[in-house]
Formats: sequence, structure tokens, C-alpha cells
Amino acid sequence: MYFVTGASGKLGQLVAHELAKLTAPGNVTLGSRDPAKLAAFAGQGFHTAAFDFDKPATMQAALKGSKRLLLISGDAPVDERIRQHKAAIDAAKAAGVATIIYTSFTNARPESLFTFGKIHAETEACIKASGLAYIFLRNNQYAENIASAIAHARETGAYAVHGGKGKVAYIPRADIAFAAATALLAGPEANGTYEITGPEAYDAAAVARILSRKWGKEIKVAELPREVLASILTGAKLPAFMVEALISIHEANAAGEMAGMTGDYEKLTGRKPESLESFLNRTA
Repeated sequence: MYFVTGASGKLGQLVAHELAKLTAPGNVTLGSRDPAKLAAFAGQGFHTAAFDFDKPATMQAALKGSKRLLLISGDAPVDERIRQHKAAIDAAKAAGVATIIYTSFTNARPESLFTFGKIHAETEACIKASGLAYIFLRNNQYAENIASAIAHARETGAYAVHGGKGKVAYIPRADIAFAAATALLAGPEANGTYEITGPEAYDAAAVARILSRKWGKEIKVAELPREVLASILTGAKLPAFMVEALISIHEANAAGEMAGMTGDYEKLTGRKPESLESFLNRTA
């Protein structure tokens, strides 16, 4: 049996759709704080369960009988999320889970400029310390992350980003979901760490050139000052920890933390990931 946490989220739902193609839904339990959000998947034959990072007893009960766990990283401030992940790992071990597949992140180090780097580093260390087999999927940034900047560029002719000189090996969320589903089901031999990246890295100027060609008009690059980005994010009513995380990821981009590319996606899945250029030509 297989278990997926955070299955009602954007990534979790895509993983579930992939699993429905790859295995009998009855082999999989989808977990969520609110299982009612998984009703459509239950109708397809998936098992569903309440899974709350803040309720260890419910996590252990939900995981009982599952041998492989896809632990999709949660959404909370740094120290809180580290605590939550540790509780989930402890529950998995107590429930008899054998292998954890964790959605980590590129450059998972406490020294990363990206504030969530500490979360992923600490979670990876905790999984290793548990003695359970593991597969770490260090995902680069979603191609979807730049959607708002692209929408602004379409309206104004300026692709405005903070830290735009840094390159990022963007990869679509759907490809990340396929990699996660593949690792959960057929997985490589544990233990392993896979750097899940797109096939090419792009800075803001490269993105602007793609958009210019697609739209048939010149798109210029504008460097968005830190304080302006902070004001935009705060105005969107995002919590303070998320504002700082989103600013810091741009600064990690500028420092080159997201520029590395590997062949790990193809090694894991047997297919090539979609490039950002292809993704934008399809969606922008």
C-alpha cells in the first residue's frame, strides 16, 4: 500500500491523477487535513484518510498498513514545519512504513538564501536519522511560479522580477508530480537523492525573449527592488513568513542556487522534462 500526504493540494492532486494511470487506485491512500476535499478521488476508488501534521495520533492511524509514503512538504513557518515533518516521520516509523519519498528542494541547506532551505535540510536529516529507507526529490522551481510576472508583462511590456539575472532550471508542476508518482510506485533502489530540474536554466532576459517571440512584441526586463516586491506580497495579504520566503527565493536565484541542471528526472522517469520555453509557448 502507498500513502500520499497533502493530497488535496495542487501538487498532491496532480500526483493522484498520475497514480490513477499507473496503478489501481485501491492500492493508494490519499491523506488530507480535510478528507472531504478528496471526495472525487474516493469516487475513483482511492482510499482517503484524515492526515493532520499537528495530530500525531491521527497520522499514525492513517499510515498503518502503508509501506511507502510520499511526504509532500507542508505549508507553515520554518520552525513549525520542521516540527510537523518530524512528527510525520515519527508517525511513519511507528506505523511500520518502510520507505519515505520526500519532496525536498534544490540546494537543501541551512545556508541557502531561501528561508525554506533550512526546512528541507532538517527534514532530510530527520528522515536519515529515522533509519527508514528514503528517496529525496530535490525539486527545482515550478514553471508556474512566474505566472503573475508573465501576466504583468503581457499588460505592461515589462517582465519585472527581483533577482532576475540569476538562472533557474524551472520545471512544470505536472512533471514534478509524475516524478513523485514514479518514485512512490516503482521507485529506484533506496536510498537515493534526485535533483529534479528542467533541461535548461533561464534568467529573466531569456524569459523576456521567449515572451517577445510568442507575443510578437518587445518585452523588456525590469529589476524589481526588494522593497517593491515586499510591498506587493504584503498587499496580497500573505503571511509574513511567506513574504520573506518569496523574497528570499528570488535572492537565492540571483546567487545562482537554482541554476544547476541534471539528468536525474529522465533517469528516474524514463522521459525528458518539459523546458520552460515549451511550457510558456503552450500556456503564456
